[in-house]
Amino acid sequence: MKQDYIKLGGQLDGVEAFLRVAQHRSFSAAARDLGVSPSAMSQTIRTLEERVGAPLFMRTTRSVGLTQAGEVFLAQAGPAMESLSAAFESAHILGERPAGLLRLNLPRAAIPHVIEPILGGFCAAYPEIEIEIYGEDEMIDLAESGFDAGIRLGESLRPDMVAMRVSAPFQLLIAGSPGYFEEHGHPQIPSDLRRHKCIRWRGPSGLSDHWTLQDGGRSIEVAVTGPMISNSNVAIRSAALIGLGLIYTAQPVLADALSSGRLVQTLSDYSPSSDGLFLYYPSRRQVMPKLRAFIDYVRDNGPAI
Repeated sequence: MKQDYIKLGGQLDGVEAFLRVAQHRSFSAAARDLGVSPSAMSQTIRTLEERVGAPLFMRTTRSVGLTQAGEVFLAQAGPAMESLSAAFESAHILGERPAGLLRLNLPRAAIPHVIEPILGGFCAAYPEIEIEIYGEDEMIDLAESGFDAGIRLGESLRPDMVAMRVSAPFQLLIAGSPGYFEEHGHPQIPSDLRRHKCIRWRGPSGLSDHWTLQDGGRSIEVAVTGPMISNSNVAIRSAALIGLGLIYTAQPVLADALSSGRLVQTLSDYSPSSDGLFLYYPSRRQVMPKLRAFIDYVRDNGPAI
């Protein structure tokens, strides 16, 4: 059975006036507190009593007292108004200075390249901000999921998002270990990948069993197979390092292994490019100080990847 609820609407109108009169036991003193005339105070209380459906005060020419209904109303309205005032104050603080919980959503592979280099400095600069880093590869709705901002590839962002670049454009590379190439050789053209062992990625949208390459201005897809599938960039990278097969991923993920020679790029003439990573959020008008502080800090101190 449907439950009946009291609709608040304008029910809070006059409650502060009631509490002041109850505190002072005087309409004139309450009026002075709120900066209104005694007649306006009396009218406010009369309107409140009409909405409540019972007299709240007993009035004489010399004193003001609470009725039983007034005592009941005071016992519940007083703490409720204190909680409401505290809620206003807490929200005001969050809107006034960088403080509170900042929730960020980003691909797991981006965490060591974008967040880790700035995390210590940001937390030291803004001790009143608690930062939550949520690694997730699926594209999500920030508002619906309760996140303040996200980081994603530029080509995946909707046009209604505000976006700030946090990395340079980069290539998507195919690489393998020196030992793998000693045993299997290098592919010479994209179609050669069909006879190579390829380590594949299973993301939120399914298995990536086609690798997209660039041949001049033409995009081509090559079906690949191999001994391992994972949804972890760490696992895929580790498999490539031990010579299990070829890996296809973003250049920053492989930068240290390529520079040290533990991995070697192949088919470099066919590597496609990405717009790079962007910090994004829904609207400039809705930016809280905690997010503004993070945006400014990343802009001034963000890693050059």
